[in-house]
Order: sequence, then structure tokens, then C-alpha cells
Amino acid sequence: MGYQFLLEPAAWTFFLCLLQTFSSGSGNFLQDLGLGALPDIAKINVSQDEYKQMMEVYLSTRRSSPSNNHVPHLVTLDVGHHFRDTSRRNMIDLRANNLPGELEVDSGELKLLIDPVSPSDPDVVHVRLYETFGPKQRQFIDEKKLYLSRNQTKWCEFDLTDSAQWWLNDKINSKLELVCSNCKGGALSVREAFVNALVFREAVRMKRSVSPFDQTRRTDCRYTGGGSHRMKCCRHNMTVTFKDLRFPEMASIVQPKSYEAGYCQGRCPPNYNYATNHSRIQTLVHQMDKKVAKQMSRRAIPKACCSPSKLAPLEIIRVDPYNTSKLIVEKWENMQVTECACS
Repeated sequence: MGYQFLLEPAAWTFFLCLLQTFSSGSGNFLQDLGLGALPDIAKINVSQDEYKQMMEVYLSTRRSSPSNNHVPHLVTLDVGHHFRDTSRRNMIDLRANNLPGELEVDSGELKLLIDPVSPSDPDVVHVRLYETFGPKQRQFIDEKKLYLSRNQTKWCEFDLTDSAQWWLNDKINSKLELVCSNCKGGALSVREAFVNALVFREAVRMKRSVSPFDQTRRTDCRYTGGGSHRMKCCRHNMTVTFKDLRFPEMASIVQPKSYEAGYCQGRCPPNYNYATNHSRIQTLVHQMDKKVAKQMSRRAIPKACCSPSKLAPLEIIRVDPYNTSKLIVEKWENMQVTECACS
């Protein structure tokens, strides 16, 4: 994937409205999330050593959280040094046959160290990443705009999640091709390459079928037929991928790439799952006021609405806005719905 939003039609409508609302005021939206200071995307240059060190801090932070029972492990592959073939194409060989056991890939990335560009070369290049299966067969994986440097090496990343899932498990050697549309000479000057993957080992594969929120998510929807429009207030799944929100600043978020946000939807009939005593009283007043409001041609006091009653934080690792070669670990509050109620 590119992960995709896994949303029902009602949730899609909500997100389209959300994106339209924030497209004109993205600064306030990002600041509300916690991105009060934003790094310059063109200057991000996080080394492999910094990535590994801070990723272990991030994973350790997640393991200490009571709502994250199953946390992946970091696996790093040092890619060989054959970065160009005779036609000056960027070809990268991946060898995964030294990994033990069966793995489930949470996310994967290709990390490249690219040499400085000369004054006559463009420092902003457009690169597409493919997996090749033969002389004329290849499959698109990812594309990015890379901001290179004229005076230092630059670290750049590409998403490998989809392809890494099968070649890490099947222990298959793979070949990647980088196609640069505006590079001088048609290729990048790559000095080093690594593959970083967050994986779940075989011992925890079956456990992951149980949600890490199952101890607290007592209002998950149970589909019993009759159509979703008849469902009472409950928590629905909503997987959100940060890059799909289409804010360039989201590129500064290293992990998670996506997360289970959840949302609340459903009817709030009388005497059902009240969040507070106030919502009980409001529902009672609504029932009493309906006839009077109809006679006086006015709106009745509204009944309680389905909304989040319990939320959980989200641990993230992102680029330090004040030092674009470093990473920081943060906790964003109230990012994941764990319970819903009528409020």
C-alpha cells in the first residue's frame, strides 16, 4: 500500500470535509496536532546511525505503553555496493536469505546516502522506485521528490512496505531500480544503501489478531445484519495513513506510517450507553420537547449524539524541527478512539 484509508462511505464523507476544511488553514491544524514547529523538508538529513538509535528509543517507548502490547522489532539489511549497471542505471540488489523464521512486516524503507551534486546539476530531482523481475518487467513501488545538497552527502528514503512483506518472508533476493527523470547522466550517485524494516516475529503473529485495545475497547461494532443505518452507537475502525492527508509537513513523521484512529457512529435511542448524567437528562428533555417544538414550528432540543468517550495517545517519532539531522520521540494525546458513548 501505499496504505489506503479503510473507511465506510460515511467516514469518507467526513474525511473529505475534514481535508477541505483544513486545506485553507493547514498551519493551525498541524499545530493542533503538536507540530507547532515544522522542519524544512528540503533540509532533512537523518543518518542511518541516528535512525537506528532513535528508532530503538521509540519502540521502547511504545512497549512501555499499556495500550501497545505488540510492538515490532527493527531489522536492518546492509545492501551491497553495486548501485549502477553498465547502462548507468541505479540498480540495487537486496538479499534477505539471512533472516531467520517467518516475519510479518509492519513497514519497510530503503535508505540511501547520495553524494553531493555539482553546481551544474539540479539539486531537486524526481525519482521513481521500481522492483524489477526481468529485462522488461518491473513494478512501481514509490516515488519522491529528493532535495539533494551541493556541499554534503544527503540521506533519502523510499517506502518498501508492500514489496518487503513477501521478499523478507520468502527469503527471495530482489532487485530495485531507481529512475531519475531529471538527473544529469540519468542516475543518482549513491554511496550507501540500507533496508530498514519493522517486523513482527513468528512468535507473536497469532497474537496480533487480537487488537492491542481489546482490554478497553468495549464498544467496538458488532455487525449482526439489518444494515449499518440501524446500528446503535459504537466504535468503527478507521485506519489513517499520514501521507494520505496530503500535507507536505507529514513527511517529517518517521513512524507510525499509519495508525488505527477509530470513529464513533450510530443511533442513540433512549436508555442506551450514556456518557454522562447530562446526556441522560438531555435525551429525556428531547423526548418531552418534541411535541411542543412541532406545535410551535421550532426545533426540539437535540438528542444525545454518538461521540468518543475515551481516547488514547499515539507515540510518534519525527524529525527535530530545530535540528533536521536528528529525530525526536513525542506522545500526541487524544489521537485514537477506544470507546464511544451517547453524549
